Amino acid sequence: MPLFPVVIFPDVELWATGYLRAALADRTEPYAASVLVSNEVPQTRRDRMVIVRRDGGPRLDVTREAARLSVRVWGPTEQVATDLARLVAALLWAAPTGSPVLRVQQQTGATPVADSSGQPLRFMSFEITVRGLES
Repeated sequence: MPLFPVVIFPDVELWATGYLRAALADRTEPYAASVLVSNEVPQTRRDRMVIVRRDGGPRLDVTREAARLSVRVWGPTEQVATDLARLVAALLWAAPTGSPVLRVQQQTGATPVADSSGQPLRFMSFEITVRGLES
């Protein structure tokens, strides 16, 4: 018999991509139109992409963990990449509802990064504190 309860944490990468996909679809800004949100860059690149990758993160206690996410945002122009990255950051900041996200902390702002494709790219990182479910 385990000393602590068995707690299963949510798939934060899956949560973030689903959340951002739905949130961006509801936006009316022109730079938020037709954005691909995924956890990997597709073989056929798109003009606007938001790619989320989980980069680990510690368990904080019995029921909470802090998932570290890298978020890369591409746009057809420098301005679109910047605007889309700023919107993505704002949407993530607005995400905590307690189920499962308790807190969002941005570690790095939208930073221009050179991409081998030549397409404008912004990089950001976040720490997402989530609550697991006892199983």
